[in-house]
Amino acid sequence: MAELIPAPFPDLVTRLHREPVAQDALFELPRRNWYFPRPDDPDLSVVFHGRSAGNPAGPAAGPHTQMAQNLLLSYVAGGRILELKTVQVKDDLVIGRPCIDMANVGYNIEWSQELRVADSLREYAAGAMLIEMYRRSALAEGRLDGAAGDWIFDISVGYDLAGIRSEKVRGFLDGMRDAGDIVERLRAEIPRSLGDVRDAEYATHLSDSITLSTFHGCPADEIESICEFLIGECEFDVIVKMNPPTLGRERLEHLLYDVMGYTGLQVNPKAYGAAISFAQSVDLCVRLRAFAAPRGRRVGFKFSNTLEVINERDFFPAGNEIMYLSGQPLHVITMALTDAFRQAVGPDVPISFSAGIDKQNFGIAAACGFAPITMSTDLLRPGGYGRLPGYLYRLADEMKEYGAGTLADFMLRRFDQVDEARRRAAEAGHPDGTREFDESAACRAGLLNTSIASRLASEDPRYRASKNSKTPKRIDSHLDVFDCITCDKCLPVCPNAANFKYPTPKTDFEYQDLVAVDGTVQRAGEMRRFAIDRELQIACYADFCNECGNCDTFCPEYGGPYIEKPSFFGSAESWRRAAPRDGFYVQCNGAKRRIVGRIKGAECWLAIDSATGEHRFHDGSAEIVTRHDGDVVVVMTIAAANGGRHYFDMWAYHTLRYLLCGVLDSSRVNQVNVTWSPADTGVTAEG
Repeated sequence: MAELIPAPFPDLVTRLHREPVAQDALFELPRRNWYFPRPDDPDLSVVFHGRSAGNPAGPAAGPHTQMAQNLLLSYVAGGRILELKTVQVKDDLVIGRPCIDMANVGYNIEWSQELRVADSLREYAAGAMLIEMYRRSALAEGRLDGAAGDWIFDISVGYDLAGIRSEKVRGFLDGMRDAGDIVERLRAEIPRSLGDVRDAEYATHLSDSITLSTFHGCPADEIESICEFLIGECEFDVIVKMNPPTLGRERLEHLLYDVMGYTGLQVNPKAYGAAISFAQSVDLCVRLRAFAAPRGRRVGFKFSNTLEVINERDFFPAGNEIMYLSGQPLHVITMALTDAFRQAVGPDVPISFSAGIDKQNFGIAAACGFAPITMSTDLLRPGGYGRLPGYLYRLADEMKEYGAGTLADFMLRRFDQVDEARRRAAEAGHPDGTREFDESAACRAGLLNTSIASRLASEDPRYRASKNSKTPKRIDSHLDVFDCITCDKCLPVCPNAANFKYPTPKTDFEYQDLVAVDGTVQRAGEMRRFAIDRELQIACYADFCNECGNCDTFCPEYGGPYIEKPSFFGSAESWRRAAPRDGFYVQCNGAKRRIVGRIKGAECWLAIDSATGEHRFHDGSAEIVTRHDGDVVVVMTIAAANGGRHYFDMWAYHTLRYLLCGVLDSSRVNQVNVTWSPADTGVTAEG
């Protein structure tokens, strides 16, 4: 199984400072897709558990909030309430690959962090420091200094009381409350050349709020016990994530089948019996709020988790009987559940929302007063993190259209609920003209808007199966090591920024393999052609790749970028552990550079000394030393296996040569070459 390996912190810090200068991007996210509030934009800020955030948007607990670079990208794209990927005591999961299918709606079989708990804590601390570095840097252009730049980490934990009370998870929670030791260790790793960054102050209190993910089947009394533990003993504010079957089988399946037409899906029958009932959820809300209030803590509810359905697709590996539905159909179901719940518990219970959110419905969700409004499925589509700024610009434009300067104004005006909301606020006993009255009116408008939003969603054809049956088209072409149509779709759909571009010169030459006979070398076999037609190539940084399959879903060519494109590992250790998977790792020492690889299962390496011009190629059993006259290989010495006859596959030789020079070309920053400064490598794509 693929293994996620966090990057060394100095490399991430270096990329933050070098990559925007080199290629006007950050972890392959182009500057044009970074979010900055426009001068005339209204105030999008919200309050979440008493803390201010620049807007209500952010990635849901999932693939976009697992590693430090993901968190930075989420913030750069505009996310301000980041729900960290769920941590649980069992941190040695084995998840089938591929695990994410976003061809039209959304399905997945991954549901928890893929890092060890201690690594998750370190990544979250590193991510927080990177966000603060970016916010204070010249890259932010001084536009994130005020409330628009405020951000919040919201922890996600699961899945039962025993696991959450364990020493491992409790240690994680304590670390999120006070990450001082980790922050100082990371500070010491910041390159000394970045003195201002190294000496800056960084928050050590990373979070005091938790969204509890009880997954599917946790009984109501255990959910309550977990919340009481997190509130009473750990002193966290808590959001309880609800599951779609709480809506009830009859209504859920009416919406899924009769209204939206997803008759090809079968909800897992066990999900209905495992979910807490609607009545239980309402009672739970009342008791938990009564428990939290005297302790000065807050309780809210999140809608919703994914929906368990029977896996009848051939996308996921055999043995995965259940898959988890997200995206468009989940939006309609979840909006109905949210409306029913809010009508039962009233407008004052904080509600967060995550189900099929995209640019078109984000503004309506904001008008309902949801905070945060998180998303995952839509960010896994072409554009990736770069889709998020469009949510915020569109919301700002909608607010201008309705003459709303704040989200509270927007809640009142979006569906013309000013008079009714104010009437209800007065009935609740809040004196007109006070802050409490205005807040109460906005909350009541949000409640009224939720009913309207639920109705509009169920009536909207874009959520129906007939509108969501298309899959990405393929062309009659198969990926290879070099060259593709370079559509760049595979780069942003990877939540971990594993896929990257590197430069190579165009080239086209003929060559023959070599054969060594008793210490002499001859050219052998037919003439072969080695050609590179494009100046930018695609590769995968394997330590960041969990083989989720999302890049393959959206690649127009066959084969899968994470499979066919060269995979580079961050160390010899991770390369060895990945065997027999093909891939490469690079080492540098001054003018000497070395690439070690597995090509079609065979190990080989090439070492280049730029001072002498020598190329030393070892194909696993024999070695040659060459120099180059253009692309003509001039053999200097040869050491054949056992002094006998030996063939050298020169395609592997040339492949290693162009890969090594390409990924180390310092004109374009990537995770491979960021470790080696230009002074160390002196490399360009021409080698």
